Amino acid sequence: MIRFLLFFTIVLSLASGVLAFLTKEKAGEMTEKLAAVSQTVTVLKNDNVKLKEEKKTVEASADEVEKSVKAQKDEVEKLRLESEAKQAEVAKVQADLAKARAKEAELEKKLQDAPPPPAVPAVDPAAEQAMAAMKAELEKARQALADEQKIAAQKVQAAEAKALAVAAKPKDSQARSASGKQPLEGRVVAYNAGWNFVVVNLGDRQGVTPESKLEVIRGGALMARLEVTEVQPKFASATISYVKGLPKGLEVQPGDVVRFAAKDEGPEPVLEPASLTAGPLPVQGNADPLP
Repeated sequence: MIRFLLFFTIVLSLASGVLAFLTKEKAGEMTEKLAAVSQTVTVLKNDNVKLKEEKKTVEASADEVEKSVKAQKDEVEKLRLESEAKQAEVAKVQADLAKARAKEAELEKKLQDAPPPPAVPAVDPAAEQAMAAMKAELEKARQALADEQKIAAQKVQAAEAKALAVAAKPKDSQARSASGKQPLEGRVVAYNAGWNFVVVNLGDRQGVTPESKLEVIRGGALMARLEVTEVQPKFASATISYVKGLPKGLEVQPGDVVRFAAKDEGPEPVLEPASLTAGPLPVQGNADPLP
């Protein structure tokens, strides 16, 4: 019995040792396997991360490709619409061209069917020459009229300037009259019916100013009153205002008497046609033409 127990104890010890040895080896193997599995898991995790990144990259590339494809489709659609519009324009132009050709053919037919135009009469050289001469005369008359208007405008401007200059001088006509330097009368030395003005041989030296009132006398009767427009040392120009009742056709003439109007003119003298129709007296004194 003791031997059996001893043997059993020895066997149990051996079995425990063997079991401990086997367990230690197994544990080592398991540890190694666990480490290998852990390494494998780490590798798989890394691979999984890489795969996710690659998936994102692929998805981004796919989005770009999709956008590019959509843009190309839009461009193709735009080109298609433009092509259709161009085709419509070409069709319209072709239709208009066909209408124009049809109208052209119609006009050509009408032109062929129309009667021939009447013969143009021959031009008379003499008539052409006369017409050219008349045109030249008309142009010459127009030029002369323009020159006359220009000269008249210059004279009017000069007269206005001189009138303003004379108006600035002291008004001493009454003083000159009182001192006896102002003559009692003068003469008409020039008359222009078109412009209705006269030139008399009374001027600034005789006391004439733009404000002076002058009269034209013929045969002792008042014929016209004068409004002075320009004064020079020995001459003056003035516009004419004929008195009422003057015979028709009777006009102022060189040689008619010119005098200063009285301050109190009173009623106009009775006209005597016989005395008025008599010719004017010859011009005497300083009746030289205007410088």
